[in-house]
Amino acid sequence: MSDLSSGADLFSGADLLSGVTSNLCPRVTSDLASGVTTNLQTNVSSGVMSDLNMDTPPDHAGLNPPALASNPTSPVTGADTKLLRKQNKRHRQQRQIEQQWSDVWKTHKGQFSIPTPKQPPSQYRNSMCPTGLALEHPAAETLLQYATKGCPTRTGKNWTKEMIEEAIARGPHVSATAPDAIAYFQSEIEQKVAAGQAKVVLWDDIKDNFPPQLKISPLALVPHKSRLFRAILDLSFRLRLQSGGFIPSVNETSEKTAPQAACEQLGHVLRRIIHAFAEADEDAKIFMAKFDIKDGFWRMDCAEGEEWNFAYVMPQEEGQPVRLVVPTSLQMGWIESPPYFCAASETGRDVAEDYVETPIGSRPVHKFEIYTKGDSAYQDLPPTATGEMKYLVEVYVDDFISLAIPTSQEQLDHVARGVLQGIHDVFPANDDDSMDAIALKKLLKEDGKWMLEKDLLGFMFDGDEKTLWLEEPKRLALLQILKNWLRTSNRSDRGIPFDEFYSVICRIRHAFTSVPAGMGLLSHCNDVIRLNPRFVFLQRNKNLYNSISAIRTFLRETAAMPTKCRQLVLGHPHFIGIKDASSFGVGGVVVGEKDEVVPTVFRLEWPQEIRDALISFNNPDGSITNSDLEMAGLLLLWLVMEEICPDLLHKHVALFSDNQPTVCWVKRMASRNSFIAKCILQILAMRLKIRQTSPLTPQHIFP
Repeated sequence: MSDLSSGADLFSGADLLSGVTSNLCPRVTSDLASGVTTNLQTNVSSGVMSDLNMDTPPDHAGLNPPALASNPTSPVTGADTKLLRKQNKRHRQQRQIEQQWSDVWKTHKGQFSIPTPKQPPSQYRNSMCPTGLALEHPAAETLLQYATKGCPTRTGKNWTKEMIEEAIARGPHVSATAPDAIAYFQSEIEQKVAAGQAKVVLWDDIKDNFPPQLKISPLALVPHKSRLFRAILDLSFRLRLQSGGFIPSVNETSEKTAPQAACEQLGHVLRRIIHAFAEADEDAKIFMAKFDIKDGFWRMDCAEGEEWNFAYVMPQEEGQPVRLVVPTSLQMGWIESPPYFCAASETGRDVAEDYVETPIGSRPVHKFEIYTKGDSAYQDLPPTATGEMKYLVEVYVDDFISLAIPTSQEQLDHVARGVLQGIHDVFPANDDDSMDAIALKKLLKEDGKWMLEKDLLGFMFDGDEKTLWLEEPKRLALLQILKNWLRTSNRSDRGIPFDEFYSVICRIRHAFTSVPAGMGLLSHCNDVIRLNPRFVFLQRNKNLYNSISAIRTFLRETAAMPTKCRQLVLGHPHFIGIKDASSFGVGGVVVGEKDEVVPTVFRLEWPQEIRDALISFNNPDGSITNSDLEMAGLLLLWLVMEEICPDLLHKHVALFSDNQPTVCWVKRMASRNSFIAKCILQILAMRLKIRQTSPLTPQHIFP
């Protein structure tokens, strides 16, 4: 999503809404007929060519492995992840600043024609291979290499026998040793072995001549919402040796060889969906469908012989001989599995969009199309119509998401066919529907059915009201945890384990995607996370206790009042406020921009006790900074706007200040060092919640 301020006559879009461009990363999609590059072609790392893909054209540099600008000739490993993330963030922000305005929605034109099909390979490994239109995609050669030779797996130096034996003695994670976990895993691994995706060997059979790349990591089994357990290989585990040293984890030593641009869209999919809902007309009806890739990472193989990097001890009863499971497929838990898989799924999304751009009715019926026929809202549409259709196709790792604003059932059927065919062009169809790449189990649960209300990426969306809210089970679980924290702090001296506190706050941050200004309540929580204590005691920190209580109130109210998507996005302001503060007082001006309001000037003189507490050259021991006064002045500006602006419901408001810290605090709705700013942000968050105003657009103006 780009600048929503197109056509502004008071301020330039770049100046007024620089925050909008930082909200979203635009998806650059492919048009194979005209040769426009795809999102996988975007050069994220300065166009540095890798020795792995020296033949890759410069305009397809996103298919190359990443490189650090500070050391472009050395391979990037898992140990460099933090540096790489910072570099990618800077490059992404720069590209967002330079992006041009465009709608999130695509308008169907029906002008794409399918080229003469290319011949796919007759044999390939596992269950991923580009076919059909995917062979025209710029990533086709890369995916063909993965399909025929496997994904490169470079995990550093080989382990010694002593290292391997200590890792075997350590065994699986405790979560995998319970009787029910053992029984579940043995059933699952039998299926993987039968499908050719894993093998089981006795350690005694290979210990005197084991493969040089053999490494052992602990297996964990975690509860899962759609099945009893999910197996995750802990490839970030560092094993401490009896000698006192430690073995670096497989992730830490893994060389990053997957396409550098494969995962850059992941953090923006949910935001683009929200913006699509916000952009839609009030009377539009947004239909949604989604398709899941069955056994995602398991459908792509490691390069032959390199699967031994991902071996683990098989969970079983005590007294049994040690068995090692050697999966031949990419593993959940490996740092490179997501980018390898996303290189395939993002290609499938691009191909699906091209299929959708073919004329309505030109695509053959797909075998799974029957599962997309929607409910009563779908049935209410006319079978055929010639009206305009808008659509959006997204993918989040293995979840393909389709949105459409149709005028007929035929248009929805056409989008479904395009997406289903796009998936099968990268993950070939199986004659056995239960083993197909498109998860039949999810289709039977009506995930693929066109509906006006659907769960997308953990949030429920309403395509009629254009609202979203956190899934009920997740909301109730968070409310119960917070209730227990507050109750325990009132009745005992027990603390909250830091790992639990950190995990829950991360979940709350995600939940606040649907709660405007909710981030303004988290500053005191962020302080605790930076300290990283063993336990967190709410009863000893009144500000933290009050923050947790306010967070629970915000979450509780989301059930009764789902959030309008337009309330979550920035836009050209309806009203503008400008203020300035000094040691004597604060004053400002309120004017209308898109909406009318009586131009208003206000001024307030600070009480003497505030003046006396201001830090200055003559009062270095004061407790209030000039930035604190500016932040208080901004809150007063907002309160004035509440009184004089006729309606702030879902309206966009720009607040101008000449104080940079104040602008940054409001943009982030968080303060790191100023206690006063943290408290003011909490007040501002509550006022924004009450008024149901869209996110503020604070801007720095120079005096």
